[in-house]
Amino acid sequence: MSLQQQGRSEESLRHEYTEAALNIRHLMNLRFTAFSIFIAIMAGVGLVAFGKGQFGEYAAMVAKIAGVLVIAIFWLHEERLTELYEHFVRMTIEVEDVLGYKQWKARPIGRGHFPNRTIIMRLFFSVLALLWLYGIFAVPLA
Repeated sequence: MSLQQQGRSEESLRHEYTEAALNIRHLMNLRFTAFSIFIAIMAGVGLVAFGKGQFGEYAAMVAKIAGVLVIAIFWLHEERLTELYEHFVRMTIEVEDVLGYKQWKARPIGRGHFPNRTIIMRLFFSVLALLWLYGIFAVPLA
């Protein structure tokens, strides 16, 4: 059932459109912030895990395991943010059809030369997780 068939007012649809656009902006800011926090946490955990003799063997092993867990947590968070982003974009496009707006429908999708952000982030987290797993099993404790 379309939004028009639901008998919703234009004012209600405009409000929903505004809220969806604000949610998209918030999700993009949250992605940037979360990635910055991820880098900072991984730097700290990496120092403990691979800091040549600065920390005990037990602390280094715990840090190596923690590194993999941190990667998993932030990867899941990134996947959820992607789901929400795509939901709100679909929602704004649906409302645009009723209101006659074109902000999201007419946006440029991309250059086509590079994979989309989701593929790049999945590749990034996969490679990083493999490197950390290698570090757990192959890099000797200091």
